[in-house]
Amino acid sequence: MSAQPQGDPRRSPGSSPPRRAPSSRSPYAGALGPRKNLYELPPGHSAHVQPPVTAGDFIGKYFAQDSLEFLRWAARYFRDDNVTLCVLLYLMGSQEVGGHVELKQTEIAEALEMDPAQVSRAQSKLKRLGLAYSPKKGTIQLQPAATLRGGFKIVDKPVRGSAKKQVKVQVEQLSLLNELLGDDNVPEAFKNMARSGARLPDPTGTRRRKGVQENPEA
Repeated sequence: MSAQPQGDPRRSPGSSPPRRAPSSRSPYAGALGPRKNLYELPPGHSAHVQPPVTAGDFIGKYFAQDSLEFLRWAARYFRDDNVTLCVLLYLMGSQEVGGHVELKQTEIAEALEMDPAQVSRAQSKLKRLGLAYSPKKGTIQLQPAATLRGGFKIVDKPVRGSAKKQVKVQVEQLSLLNELLGDDNVPEAFKNMARSGARLPDPTGTRRRKGVQENPEA
């Protein structure tokens, strides 16, 4: 007999430590309630659980691209803004597990042979669109609803006394979204794009507005 857990296909029973209670403000709260993907099998039965959906042989090791639509959208939306597109791609390629990037604007500018002011403007645009925000100076958090590097990260887990031990924790997209939505320090634009049912801006509408601004008599 083979049993498969239901729900998020990236989860496997017992793959991560207990997480914080879902925020009542989060649209993912229902999906992230008490774990329902743990099953008691009858004696003598076993279960086969599929591993998380990742590309183990992908360049840069493990990577889970959760929205191919986002890549198509970015190519269209930033068609006339190569600077922002290049900065976005560089951030995506530099992210740690969970979408966190620790790079200064000067480091990105040097790598892309750009002026730091160009990188600053590009990052500001990404933040206005809700695709990124800065938890602190010199860091960027990419939008997990659009692009997410999956896999496992090492965290310190408290043990008895003051000691800590390092454990591997699987990054789950819904858990991460729920955590960000419940954080009062996260900008509203970022939260809006993280909410279930959010839509990316219309690329064609953006170009039409730009054309009107450049040709007011048209």
